[in-house]
Formats: sequence, C-alpha cells, structure tokens
Amino acid sequence: MSGLLKKFLCTVMALSMAMPAGAAFADAATYTPGTYTSVAEGRNGPVIVSMTFSENAITDVTVDFERETYHVGNIPMELYPAQIVEHQTVNVDIVSGATISSVAMLDAVRSCVEKAGGDLSKLQAAIPTTQVAEDCATDVVVVGSGAAGMTAAIRAAEAGSKVILLEKLDILGGTSTFSIEAFGATEDRVHAALGNPLTSEAQYESYCKANPAGDPAAFRILADENGKAVNWLYSIGAPLTVTGAGAFVTSNREAGKMGVTIIGALKQEVKKLGVDVRTGNAATELVMNDGAVSGVKVKNDAGEYTITAKSFVLATGGFGADNDMVAEYVPALKGYTNSCSIGAKGDGHKMAVAVGAQLGNMDAYETVRVNFTYGVKGPRVYYMGVLANMGAIVVNKDGKRFVNDQGGYGVGMKVVEQGGDAWAIFDRSMMESIEEVREYASLGLFEKADTIEELAAKIGVDAAGLAETVETYKGYVANGKDEEFGRGMLNLTFDEAPYYACKWRAHVQGTFGGIVTNVDTEVTDANGNAIPGLYAAGECAFVGTKGANPMTVDVVFGGIAGTNAANNAK
Repeated sequence: MSGLLKKFLCTVMALSMAMPAGAAFADAATYTPGTYTSVAEGRNGPVIVSMTFSENAITDVTVDFERETYHVGNIPMELYPAQIVEHQTVNVDIVSGATISSVAMLDAVRSCVEKAGGDLSKLQAAIPTTQVAEDCATDVVVVGSGAAGMTAAIRAAEAGSKVILLEKLDILGGTSTFSIEAFGATEDRVHAALGNPLTSEAQYESYCKANPAGDPAAFRILADENGKAVNWLYSIGAPLTVTGAGAFVTSNREAGKMGVTIIGALKQEVKKLGVDVRTGNAATELVMNDGAVSGVKVKNDAGEYTITAKSFVLATGGFGADNDMVAEYVPALKGYTNSCSIGAKGDGHKMAVAVGAQLGNMDAYETVRVNFTYGVKGPRVYYMGVLANMGAIVVNKDGKRFVNDQGGYGVGMKVVEQGGDAWAIFDRSMMESIEEVREYASLGLFEKADTIEELAAKIGVDAAGLAETVETYKGYVANGKDEEFGRGMLNLTFDEAPYYACKWRAHVQGTFGGIVTNVDTEVTDANGNAIPGLYAAGECAFVGTKGANPMTVDVVFGGIAGTNAANNAK
C-alpha cells in the first residue's frame, strides 16, 4: 500500500471516528450550523427543545423545559437526546406508556431539524434493539411493575430470591404512577408522633362497615398492616409525610403527587437490590407442569422466550384500557376512553383464567370505576378533582345538579347516564385562592363570564336552569345543609363574579374485578384450591377488599405476594 493511500485512509478513519455513530460521510454539509429551538405541546404543557448542528451532524439535543409526568413523560425526554445524537436519526421508538410526551418531543426535534435546513428523510436510520430473547431460569418472576409488582419484587429479593421483573411497556410504574389518592394508614410513625388516636381496630371496623360484601379476613390484614407498610415506604425514601385525615397519609405538593413519590422510591429500591428488570418484555402465557405453574412465555423486540421459575406473581393491573373487555361487563361504557395506564388490558386476568383461575367481583357497575372529574383539551386529559373537592358544583346540560358533587366512584356512572359529560361551575374565589386552579386556567380549560346567564350561554346549558340551580345551592350554603344530595363541603357562595365553567368527561379510571386469591395472595381455582406456584396482587387481583384504599392494598398485598413467592421458591 502506498504512503499516499495510507495517509488518505487514515484521514477517512479519523473523520469517521470524529463523527457521531450513524452519521454518513456522504451527507456532509447537510445543515446550516448553529443552535435552533422549537416548542411542541406535551401532556402537561409546552416541551421546549434545542438542537445544535455542525455542517454534517446533529451534535447536541437538549430539553430546555417540560412539565411532563415524572417517571412517565420525562422518560423520552431523557432517552431520546443520546439516541438521536449517537445514531443521527429521528426514527426513535415511541416510549409505550408515554405516547403524548414522546410525540411532543419528536415534533420539537423535527422542527429543529427543518429550521437547520436538514432533510428529515435522511434521518430515518433504525436503532438496533438491545434486547435478547433467550430461555432462562430464576427463582421468582413478577409480571407487572406498578406499586404491587415492584413491592412484590422487592420483598422477594429481600427474602433472598433471584427475581425477574417483567413489564410490557417501556416504563415502570403502571397506573400507580398516576395515583393522587391518599394512602390509608393508622398507627404509622407520623400519625403516632401527632398523637392520632385512631387505631387499626377502628379502621378495621370502618372497612367492614363501608364494604359489607367484602372479606373481613382481608380487611383485618389491610388494617393491621397498612401502618407498617407506610413505615416501610418511609424507610425506602417515599416522603408520605402529610396527614390528610386521621386514617390517611400522602405526599406534599413540593414532593410531587403520591403515586409519583411511591413509584420513585420503589424504582430505586428495585435497582438497589439488583432485581433483573426487563421493560418492553410482555408475558403472554403461563406454562403448566404437573398441575403447577412452571414457566412464563415472554415476547420482546428480539423474539420469544420462556422463563422457568418456582413462583410467579401476576401484578399486571386492571383491564380499563381494554374497552372491549370493559364493555363486556358494563355495556354502557362501550366506546369510552380511559385515564389508566395503556398497559391495563387484562393480560393477567386472561393468563390466569387459561390455567384454571377464577375471576371475582366482575358484576356490572361494580367491576369498573368511572371518574368524571377529567378536563379534556385535545388529546390531553387533566384530573381536576380539586374543583369538586374545594367547592365547585356539577351540572348537566339542563343546568341542574344531579349528584353529590363530591361523591365517589358511584357518581361516575350517573354522569354516564347523563351522556358522559358534565360541567363544573365555580366563582372567582376559587381562582384566587387555589394555585392548582389557576394552573388549569392557564391551560385554557375554563370558560368565563360575568353572570351565570352569560356563562350558561357560553357552555350551551339551559340558562334558566343553571340560574335556578345556583340560587338554590346558595340557600343550602347559607343554611349549612344540602337538601338534595347531602354534600358535606358547602363553602362556595357564588357571590364573587366572574364565574367559571369547566367541561368534564367521564373516563374509565380502573377496575375492581380480578383474579380470585386467598388472603395469602395465592391464586385459586373453581374449587377454592391454590394453584401451585401462582400468586396475584394489585388491581389485577380480587382478594376481597372491594376497592378500599387501592394503593394501600397494592403495597400490603404486593408485599405478601412477594414474601410468599420467595418462600415457595426455597
């Protein structure tokens, strides 16, 4: 080889090594060098992205601003910049479970490329998968990574088991991430420090009274263990330091919504204990051997494989995201959208039934929970329970109240009976006193008018009906008693114009029916016998708690499932 040729090849190799992986040598001078910034609309507001270009490559991608849900929408924001720079492509996979945030990020990226004079058609290189599909063995397999699944994986690992945690989406957390409810607890260390007199015995009695069709044995465990569960969550970093009431704890606003704080702590603990976490790996079928579950078939981008183990925990969530399955049990909800994880499609239910398990609490109007306090703007959905909880009234198209505005899940189906939509009505006092309400206003979710009649005209409800409703309600406030629906909080006087309205739409928030288990979380067959090696916990399971304190049930019974699965694997 001549010295000149050697020099030329060395120069080519040096240039190739200096360019980001995936950048084509022939595509030099593709961009106008510089830094460009673009904005796209995410789930919770604007996503602002800046990109820096040389003449022939994308050299940097930075997310300047985003307000996406932590542990969900922030995942593509963290994942995409390195992928785009390394592979010089905008052909990155949508992060399943964070679709709106993913699309927003990529819209902003494409806009930056166009501003730099780039050709998007030349930025379509596929990113090779890093997944493998090889048969393997372990002690315990947990399917699903919400609060129940991660708690089960942690407890099994603490007991000495080798654990594989499967999650079909690209992110951990499931529907639990979106939880903003309080965590039911008594006799935990925060309540104890505050001198709260409520005991676990009193809470047990309260559970039984509120849910007479539930299982007292399950309520006993829930009441006795919930305080210990909170103390354990404290110990792994979940800041549940606010007592919303004598029987509940939650996180403060600065720490984040409750589900986010719990999922964050669980994720760190899973990592700390060395659990083999496999996102983008979908469990498809349980394998039986001599009457016991001995394996699970899994599918990912690389193909299919089987994991053999001694114990399996199903924690796959509900079936709220499978509208066909929802409508099978509640036909009135055919076509309704949902506000749960997109992964909640009843996978665990179906796999368990295929090996002889039974489903419980699947009766119509009991098995599906509908929440109507969701404001909608385009593809984005905003949970807005703060409006009703802090005083707003809820009316139908006739301008009439038709429910207890602060009612529970049972209210949701009454909204469905009215057509699925309702209006929350309130006045200036709420706008001025509640920061969260002002944040929703900044997103353009409210209609505003100086009089009730003008507001009615704007939102298309009967003006006379709404005016009469407001006057009647003002009387209830003055007398301290809601004569129609028994609402407890009567604080909104409707004497501070302007007036506001927010359109709410009912969504399927989750499900209460699931795989029947005993209180040891063992999955049972038609005769009530445990199916060896199979456990279930969380929203996919029915242990008899009838929807009481869902997040608390996830952690308490998820812990029992993980511990028992580990003991079975020894």
